[in-house]
Amino acid sequence: MKFLLEYGLTNDDINDIVNNNQEGIIKNIELNKDNVIRVVNYLKEIGVGVNIIKEMFVYQIGMFFRTKEEIQSVFDEYEMDSILKSMNYDVNTVDLIEFS
Repeated sequence: MKFLLEYGLTNDDINDIVNNNQEGIIKNIELNKDNVIRVVNYLKEIGVGVNIIKEMFVYQIGMFFRTKEEIQSVFDEYEMDSILKSMNYDVNTVDLIEFS
């Protein structure tokens, strides 16, 4: 998970992510590093801050098992400002977005 340091997360952030997720999930994140990087880059590109990205890894880690294209397609269907405001208020509002 050290590759997340390049995206503004700290060692403490990574420890929180590891401590709040099952070992198998963390291993899958590491195995799918390239996809995770594309998703993180997309989230940063649309204006999601590092703190929210960290919270997503802790509370909504399943988002990083989707492809960038899947996320982008669904986010494009919604008003981007509303999504960002909702995620900044409570990262768990991601649960309200319907992914197909």
